[in-house]
Amino acid sequence: NVWPSSRLEATRMVVPLGSLFTPMKERPDLPPIQYDPVLCGRATCRAVLNPFCQVDFRAKLWACNFCYQRNPFPPQYAAISEQHQPAELIPQFSTIEYTLQRVPAMPLIYLIVLDT
Repeated sequence: NVWPSSRLEATRMVVPLGSLFTPMKERPDLPPIQYDPVLCGRATCRAVLNPFCQVDFRAKLWACNFCYQRNPFPPQYAAISEQHQPAELIPQFSTIEYTLQRVPAMPLIYLIVLDT
């Protein structure tokens, strides 16, 4: 149950990688986060900061675990350290519900993939 942290690990994977996503499932045990998610800077990726990303606390950078793009933390994360981490980086919070402060420019798009 570990996401590959490097390209070498990704090429050595024997089992195909898959995930199950239920976007509208109600989770009363999750407190909503009252700020916008931190997104990957690459325009073709836009993945969200998560516990599986590699983080350099000294340089205030994080590496996207999907495209390996190194991204700076936004200014509100200036006090981030190994002892003071946001909820996105705590392994117990691998599922987070955000309350967006701004309305998305595009409508949400859901893609359903069936492999038979």
